[in-house]
Amino acid sequence: SGELTWEKPIYSDFQALSRESEYAAWTLVNGYALNHATVSTHRLESDIRSISKFNKFVEDNGFKLNTEGGILKVSPDGLLQQSSTVADSSLFTFADGITESIPRSYIEFAERLPLPQFKDLQDKEVKEHHRRDGFEVGNADKIFESTSRDQLTRRSA
Repeated sequence: SGELTWEKPIYSDFQALSRESEYAAWTLVNGYALNHATVSTHRLESDIRSISKFNKFVEDNGFKLNTEGGILKVSPDGLLQQSSTVADSSLFTFADGITESIPRSYIEFAERLPLPQFKDLQDKEVKEHHRRDGFEVGNADKIFESTSRDQLTRRSA
């Protein structure tokens, strides 16, 4: 719901936690809110289903993309490609009355390419089980930077 189930923190506690972990600090002020959702671009039925075209569409419509590790994060096998918007932000009033802009949620984009043994299938024949599955830690670390102060304060690329 985006509402905290604990007391609002004071600003100095938020700052101290931010120095240890920006993600933990994010949780402190956002509670159980949704951190991000993922759009699987390969499932789109349009000409922007490739993640590169989708990223251009997103930027052309005024959204800032996370540049940590490059806009496009690619798995070592090249079959999982990801990007994300920079989190939106809003004002939050801490328990001690200090108001600060804090990161909220962001949107991730992922394209899962067909596995090598299915690369010769026609596009309309490719099903989800033909595509690269799983999670890529190296990509995820950079995607989670979507809520970092560096990304929030960066000017558009």
